[in-house]
Amino acid sequence: MKNLLILLLTGLTIGPAFAQKIIDKKIPFSPDQVVNLNLKFADSIQIRYWDKAEVSVHIAATINGGRLNDALLVESGSTATEITVKTDFDRELLKQGKAEDCPESRHSTWRTEKNGAAYYTCSTINYQVFLPRKAKLRVETINGNIDIEGASEAVFAKTISGFVDLNWSGTKGANLALKTITGEVYSDLSIDFKNKKQQNPIVGYLLEGTVNGGGPDVRLESISNNVYVRKKK
Repeated sequence: MKNLLILLLTGLTIGPAFAQKIIDKKIPFSPDQVVNLNLKFADSIQIRYWDKAEVSVHIAATINGGRLNDALLVESGSTATEITVKTDFDRELLKQGKAEDCPESRHSTWRTEKNGAAYYTCSTINYQVFLPRKAKLRVETINGNIDIEGASEAVFAKTISGFVDLNWSGTKGANLALKTITGEVYSDLSIDFKNKKQQNPIVGYLLEGTVNGGGPDVRLESISNNVYVRKKK
């Protein structure tokens, strides 16, 4: 009984440190709307398409071991032309971050302008998004990897330090623009390029071309990672 009590108390003590915060957003979709996702901080952003007339965003977040999960701010909205989902951090709440919150993590550090005090933040934030098949997509993030499957309409996807990975039907047309600064572009699609990659570009490059004579605009960008365009199997 004594050992059982100790185990129960231990579970109560460490349980909250590993608690995830789950946020679900479900927004009705109409064909004239563009879906605009501004997901600043992320580890992974997985985007898939379905037959429902609804945008679904599922977020699983752990910030500072679960202690500062409420620092993740999520806003959503809908107009006649656009559905928006935006995420950010509550900077004031993050000032409660301590080094011991992140014993095995690389710290992101914010310093106040007044006294130079350091605040430690470590997070794991993953998004799973489902969009209607006819939805046009715009998605941006700072550090997340963007993985898109099933797109058949216009896509704009940009990340600073993550990769962008899109699959596209080998029989559907598209106007492609693929950009990276320090990464590479990979594709197994048959692309008619307007331009060729420079042998030794000074800073990055942009490849533009068409698939199957052209179609929806698809622009993929990563500053410091790779861009992948794969033939849908």
